[in-house]
Amino acid sequence: MINHVATLSGAIVRRAAYVDDGQGNMNQLPGWAWLVFFADFLVFFPVFVFIGYALSHVYPTLAMIEDPEPPAYEPVDLNDHLGSDTAPASAHRPVKVDMEPTLVTSSLRQINRLLCSTAGWTANFRGIACALVLSVATSACGLIFNGIPFVPRAVGVLLAALVTVQLSTAWTHIVISAPSELRFYQRLPPFRKTFEATCVPIAAYWAATQLVTFLPYVLSVAMGLNHWDVRNPTQVPEYHGDAIWKSLIILIVAIASMLFLVIPAQAVLVRVQASLLPPDEATIIAFDRSFGGKVEPAVVGGKGYVNFVDAWMTFSRESWIRLYKLMGKILMVTMAVYMAVLIIVVPEFMLMVSASQPVEGSD
Repeated sequence: MINHVATLSGAIVRRAAYVDDGQGNMNQLPGWAWLVFFADFLVFFPVFVFIGYALSHVYPTLAMIEDPEPPAYEPVDLNDHLGSDTAPASAHRPVKVDMEPTLVTSSLRQINRLLCSTAGWTANFRGIACALVLSVATSACGLIFNGIPFVPRAVGVLLAALVTVQLSTAWTHIVISAPSELRFYQRLPPFRKTFEATCVPIAAYWAATQLVTFLPYVLSVAMGLNHWDVRNPTQVPEYHGDAIWKSLIILIVAIASMLFLVIPAQAVLVRVQASLLPPDEATIIAFDRSFGGKVEPAVVGGKGYVNFVDAWMTFSRESWIRLYKLMGKILMVTMAVYMAVLIIVVPEFMLMVSASQPVEGSD
């Protein structure tokens, strides 16, 4: 997401002052156009960060580990720390709930309410520092592995993910656990144990993402669909009437692969990472650390984490439905926000173009 923002910003900086009229003539935008660009950046950048980080990563992670049978106690508001010395002893006792509470991750507003009660509105961006470091580390490792002869680029992506297992697991722990005074680098789990626990889920997630990436291209070649060469953008391939239904089939297969391969693989990976959470760290959401009795603590001779199969089997059908519904809600919110941005930006750009002046000396 950050790379896309940087690329887009660079393009805007290079092209903001001039507009091509389609005949090779350049027009200069008015001076106030820069103020419009700056105002749009101030307004839309936080929104894009919220959508690209909180909604796309934090919220689904919580849904992937929430226990469908939460304990019958109301969670304690972690913001309510003022006056704790003078509060009566009964105020610290959990309150019994007569009716079974609704799962938090069944609603975007409930998740936001939970996060805000945990550490204020900034809790929506919990773990963002760790995520940035993880992104940089993964990219750097990918470049190193891709520089090795005979190592395919896709394999370099897998190796980079395996090398950075501590950072990715620490990010999951930060998202699902109560606020801590420790820095993210102080919460890194042991590499060996983390690697042993997550290597198979990471490989499965990598395979799913690679399949979704290359499957549309392979299908288009197998179905004889002509390809547009980006190196010759002015040369458009000739498409026949069957190109529509072929493209529709490829789109359906790509979406199905994302729904039934990538998301399940990601859910299993997150659940395995969550099982490595230290026992002295509390979670902000109902979470069965034993995974239905499948996990034996390390203190009694067990591995202390859930394996790939058990992480899959202990995620109930109701949990899958809740996760997919949440993903659908996130998609609809994202599309609505982008549509609202277009409704604002397009008229702005048209107004700036209409107020532009021809550049002297342009042909």
